[in-house]
Amino acid sequence: MFTHLHGHSTFSFLEAIGKPNKILARAKELEMNAIAITDYNGMYGIIKFYQTAKDEGIKPIIWVELGFVLDINSAIQANQVWNIVLLARNKEGYANLMELVSFANKDGITGKPKIDLAQLQKFSHGIICIMWGKESRIGKMLALDEKPEKIAEIISMIKNTVGAKDIYLEVTAQDEKLLPEIKKINTQILHLAELTSTGCIVDNNFFYPKVGDKEAREIALAIKDGKKVYDEDRRKPKGEYYIMDEEEIRAVCEKNGHSKTDIDKWIETNNKIAEWIHVEIDLNQTLFPNYDAPPDIVELYEKYKDILVEE
Repeated sequence: MFTHLHGHSTFSFLEAIGKPNKILARAKELEMNAIAITDYNGMYGIIKFYQTAKDEGIKPIIWVELGFVLDINSAIQANQVWNIVLLARNKEGYANLMELVSFANKDGITGKPKIDLAQLQKFSHGIICIMWGKESRIGKMLALDEKPEKIAEIISMIKNTVGAKDIYLEVTAQDEKLLPEIKKINTQILHLAELTSTGCIVDNNFFYPKVGDKEAREIALAIKDGKKVYDEDRRKPKGEYYIMDEEEIRAVCEKNGHSKTDIDKWIETNNKIAEWIHVEIDLNQTLFPNYDAPPDIVELYEKYKDILVEE
């Protein structure tokens, strides 16, 4: 059984289509035990996803895909912000994801939410990190022909921040002949995995539930970009970004020349991560953040608390 750990719902706002219930219906159709939604920059669909998954008997894996930089205080342009995928391993991890998402959206660059190493370290407990394709630091550094050793330094920095056991690299299951840039990235990811002793997962990074939804997703992209469907320069992503079953994932990886041993190992890692996930969300209650009051307010409270607090 294959577990998707990287994919997007309609809550990625015109970058993907498929409400959480449609994604879960597809997962159930494929007899999957668990599935993740890793929407961009927010967790807006998580509660609906969590509730519906529980009703359907499918384990909900709660992730988010955020912009990431090494140091948020350095001079950074929007196109220098790369993506990282974060997973909540447990309830503490879920709370930390909310902290990171809140911080990211308060400190974005020209609308690009981001976190940095310092924030990731502060809220790293219960979090698993995935570094993947062309929008990741790896992909962007490879596009600039950076040496693998320099990229390995970045991976090591993140490992030192969150813990070596909680970092994985992702092999992208897309046709490498159709997408030569994916072939370049996958080749280097496997090299970096060996160079840094980092485990790998595999996924095709879904953006719509079924094969037939591809055109609808392209229409959503056109709306987002202010394009017409007949515009020649509108986005028409190459590749297959629907929710694949295990046989389809294997077939793509085999077509790309990967060995059965490696494919088995990657799929097993996906499934092991899913088994580690134990997130229980307390529903039907109002939760407020715990803020530290300013010293003068604390002083006033201590002075008058006998009046303010009833027995």
